[in-house]
This record gives sequence, structure tokens and C-alpha cells, in this order.
Amino acid sequence: MTKKENISVIYNKALKVVYMVCGSFGFIAYVSYLLKLIFWPSNKIELIAAFLGIAVAGIPVFFRRQLEKKIPKKLFKVLENIFAYGMLFYCITFLILSSYIFSAGMLQAEPEDLSEDSVFIVYGAGLQGDRPGVTLRKRLDKTVEYMDALPGSVCIVSGGQGADEPMPEGVVMKNYLIEMGIDEKRIYVEDKARNTVENIKNSYEIIEKHDLNKNGIVSISNAFHIPRIELISSRLDIDSKFVLAKDPNPYSMFSVLVREYMSYAKLLIFGAE
Repeated sequence: MTKKENISVIYNKALKVVYMVCGSFGFIAYVSYLLKLIFWPSNKIELIAAFLGIAVAGIPVFFRRQLEKKIPKKLFKVLENIFAYGMLFYCITFLILSSYIFSAGMLQAEPEDLSEDSVFIVYGAGLQGDRPGVTLRKRLDKTVEYMDALPGSVCIVSGGQGADEPMPEGVVMKNYLIEMGIDEKRIYVEDKARNTVENIKNSYEIIEKHDLNKNGIVSISNAFHIPRIELISSRLDIDSKFVLAKDPNPYSMFSVLVREYMSYAKLLIFGAE
């Protein structure tokens, strides 16, 4: 066997390993995401994305031999390379993004680091009927803690109404904060936002409209969400500090990272404008 042939054999073996390992990782990632959506339903777009991810990663892995037999050899080789390198890129960027997200703890601001007239932007999340879901409740509880520590502060509760929600998240968030003892006069409601970009933009419009402290903006959300908020805020030239609420069930963290990956991809493609 010549040196060139030997290199070709090694390359093909390595390619097959990458093909199967990275493809399987992608399949597992989107299966876990689908399971999350089954237990914690979201919108139809996310459900379609989950099934699409499962199909794109799973079909080439589990039906590789059948595809190899039916597709012309040269074309299959091209498709094999595209899939293997594509899934390798997915795995590497997923790990990089996960590391970036787990660095969120460095952004945490303590009450003593903030101005007395801080403006807290609290980001909406799923509801359970007309009550905050677990993730949202953790964000709101952290808001109560900080607003109690800073009596001169106000908050903007931001979240529109999802297709499966009986009322806007912003309204439910306000009601919860009032129940927890926060004066209604300290709460501003933003009830139109459908995503994080709109949360930030719409909340900033409220800050300008009511002449609130632009230099005292503080975003409150879960640790996995904060790095994306920071990125979008910087793109919109909005200066913000950050407070981290406790993350939801750690067993769901992998599927949360899968969703965050898609959100960052969307942000990369469509921008924050």
C-alpha cells in the first residue's frame, strides 16, 4: 500500500468516526430538546425545529448503509464529508457556546454594586395557567430580593402573550410582584415582546418615555440567558448590569443549551435590529 493510499484509509476511518459520533450527538441533542417540549410545551416553531434537528442528524446516522447503497458512490462521498464536517462544526461550536454561557457567573452584580434608582428589566418566560412557571418565578423572586434591597428602584416586567397563554406574561409578572409586596407604582409593564430582542428594545422605550435612569439598567434572568442578553444589549448600544436568577432543573440544562444554540444562530443570521 502506497503512502497516499495509507493516508486515504486513515482519513476514511477518521471521517466515519466523526460522522457517527458527531451525528449521534446532534441526534441526542434534539431528542432531549423534543422531550423538554413534551413536558414543557412551547410554540409550534420550536416543535418543528426539534423534529427537523432529529431528522437531519438521525437519518444519516441510522440509515447510513441504506443511503450508501442507493446513492451513487461519488455523490455519497461528497454528502458524507458535508455531513461529517457539518456535525463536527456543530459539536465544536456547541461546546464553545456552552463554555461562554457557563461564564455568566462573572457578570453577577450585587445590590451594593447598583445605584439606588436602578431600573430592573425582568425577562418573561413560560406561564403555568395564569401563574409564573418555575423559570419565571425564579427571575421574579430575585427581582423582589433586589428591589427590597434598593427601595428607590423600579422594574419593567417584559413579556408578551404566547399562543398557549391566557394573558401577557408581563401582566402575570406584575401581579406576582404585587403579591410579593412590591408597590404597584414601582412596576412598569411591557406586554408586547415576543423574544429577547423585543424585550430589550421595548423596555428601553419605556425607560425613555418615563425618563428613568438610563445609566442604572439591570437585566434579571437565568444564568443561561444572561450572556445572550449581554450580547444583544451591546449590539443595541445599551449599557446594562446583570443579576442572575437560579437556573431551572439542572437535569433540563442540556436541552436548554440546545435551545440557546438555536437562539444564537438566529441572532447571528438576523441580527438584533
